Amino acid sequence: MSRRAALKALGVVGVGSGVAYGALRMNATEETTSDANETPTATTTTDRPTPTASPTATPTPSTWRLERLSQTQLSSSVGGFAEGSIRPDGRYAAVGTRFSGTGSYLVDLRDPSAPELVHHLPADEGAVTCLDVKFGPQKGLYCRSNHPAGDSGVQVVDYGFAEGTPESPQVIGALNSGGTHNLFVHPTASVVYTVNYSDDPDTGGIDVWDVSTLRSPRQRGTAGPPGLAHDVVYDPKRKLLHCAYMGEMVDGYVVLDASDPFDTAEVGRFEYADKPSYADSEVGEEAFGNCHYAFPDPRRDLVVVGDERSYGTPGGKHVFDIGWRDGSLSDPIPVGFTQSPNAEVMNSGGEGDTDQTERFDWTGHQFDIVPLDEATLVVSGDWHEGTVLYDITDPTNPHPIDTHETDAPAVENPSEQLQVFGDPPMAYSAEYNREQGFALTSDLFTGVYTYRIDGVTGSETPRTSNTAESG
Repeated sequence: MSRRAALKALGVVGVGSGVAYGALRMNATEETTSDANETPTATTTTDRPTPTASPTATPTPSTWRLERLSQTQLSSSVGGFAEGSIRPDGRYAAVGTRFSGTGSYLVDLRDPSAPELVHHLPADEGAVTCLDVKFGPQKGLYCRSNHPAGDSGVQVVDYGFAEGTPESPQVIGALNSGGTHNLFVHPTASVVYTVNYSDDPDTGGIDVWDVSTLRSPRQRGTAGPPGLAHDVVYDPKRKLLHCAYMGEMVDGYVVLDASDPFDTAEVGRFEYADKPSYADSEVGEEAFGNCHYAFPDPRRDLVVVGDERSYGTPGGKHVFDIGWRDGSLSDPIPVGFTQSPNAEVMNSGGEGDTDQTERFDWTGHQFDIVPLDEATLVVSGDWHEGTVLYDITDPTNPHPIDTHETDAPAVENPSEQLQVFGDPPMAYSAEYNREQGFALTSDLFTGVYTYRIDGVTGSETPRTSNTAESG
């Protein structure tokens, strides 16, 4: 039987992840404990506690904290800073932008307490935005999305691979996918996955691109079910694609087997359609809708799935069991839920109302998992909350533990297109670099921030080396 068939038939627990690893379920008065060498005793579905959120103005006290190291506006006067991506070795970050023409930035992070702007590469003309940026396995290259962008949906930027340099980048290739919002570059193969926003019931929601020839990438089919795929993340440990769908055909979390990166197959999904809706739920109650982003725990068979809502009850973060205890790849089970620490109903202005609204304010956005020795945390860009740190060490009790408002003075001339978001803080994304032990957050109005995540004695993240290296 093939690996794919086995996945479908068995919902394999812990593909490629070794032992089952996770914090044991605890009472409110017990401390969280975990043992990487101990397999937790399985519980039945009826024994699993009902996940609930407990949003409060003050995060749960914790020894873990965000230590701000720096903030920079990257010499921009208009703002619109979107996705921030750190190269795996921690040397550089690429930062995309949400609004027309601004393009992308490359930032030197040798000293994360003093980031330096290396280049600004404007976007093509024609209302093009570069919402997403991703590094690939080859140094000197990053990809940036163009949305909407006619034929050039993703550009390959050479900043030291062949013709370009960090200070003088060159666009050397384009994926003619049409406008795309989000993408993911395979870390070991010459493959790029892009969401295509297709409404064709016979076309998968994710395009698969062969970029082995950078100047002439070619599409090798599609992945995932038809429908509006919003984001996709490749999981190298389990060789899976974790996909977030938020359209009418599919709204929910979808798992794909990507052991052959060009020929994927669905192995499981969690549909939101028949689950409690945010529209019918109070703040603090677990609900589902507008599945926005899914990111796997690198050490445990868990996935954090975030929902995003513009108005009304804000979307929260779910922790899904895909083999940690009762769940599997074929049957993902939500075991924990949390919302941002100040979560409240977001009111909207009426049609034509120019007053500031609360659009997106308390919903979640892009995030990353922080796997530390004594804990598993999530660092998130959560719009008006700024940077939020969550503790998911016990996946049945995820909760916010620290925040930092990304409310430094805004850029001098914020784009008119930013007005719909009100005022800072409006944090777009957060990412953690395991190699050098720091996090980076981008804020639409105020720029880029770097952080240490410090905690109990013996658990501080490693300090960054200032040793220079070539691009």
